[in-house]
Amino acid sequence: AGALKFASNGARLVTVDHNEAEGLRTVDMIKSAGGAAILVVGDVGDPATIQEAVHSAVSHFGKLDLVWGNAGIGVYKSAPETSLEEWEKIWRVNVTGNFLLAKYAIPQIADAGGGTVVFTASVNAFVGDRQWAAYCATKGAIVALTRALAIDHAAQGIRVNSVCPASTDTPMQEDWLRGRLSGGATYEQAVRADQAAHLLDRYATPDEIAKAALFLSCDDSSFSTGSSLLVDGGLTAV
Repeated sequence: AGALKFASNGARLVTVDHNEAEGLRTVDMIKSAGGAAILVVGDVGDPATIQEAVHSAVSHFGKLDLVWGNAGIGVYKSAPETSLEEWEKIWRVNVTGNFLLAKYAIPQIADAGGGTVVFTASVNAFVGDRQWAAYCATKGAIVALTRALAIDHAAQGIRVNSVCPASTDTPMQEDWLRGRLSGGATYEQAVRADQAAHLLDRYATPDEIAKAALFLSCDDSSFSTGSSLLVDGGLTAV
């Protein structure tokens, strides 16, 4: 959804996906609509993957002026239940992946004359959730990283912000909610209860989150940096 939204607004994209088939499907959809995109297959927590993506952007399109770090995983466990291996994997994808994106992309964005960095954090950077300890910790780290990068790179004309979604209608959301089922509740009942926690009484669509990331990536948000944009349907207002 994010790749399609950015491409439809004129961005030429390098997408990164660990799932080659899904990554190619996204690139094919962009190209079929007249856009430009290439795929780098790999793990965002691997420096070589991010270096390849940044190099590909500059070599194919001449410059790099915006990035969106949108990869994320979680495990439905409390801290005592979470293995060190699980903790380190979640941290590598959710936090190290974004650090690597900043490390290798920011110098190229500066060379291009400035631009934007956007990360996907979460409402869980601000409110906790049951049996979601590792995920919550990483999302808080992303918000802190956003502020630090904004301070370091404002003078280079680089704005750094985070988009913080609440429950969004994605496969990850479904997996998370099914993991929470207890007391004989059905999945459908769990969905309705989760949606009701949001003042707008529904989930976000992936496209709505993509629109928020696009806003933070273009001149419409030209006076925003170091900020965390809540797109939460009123969840944190309650």
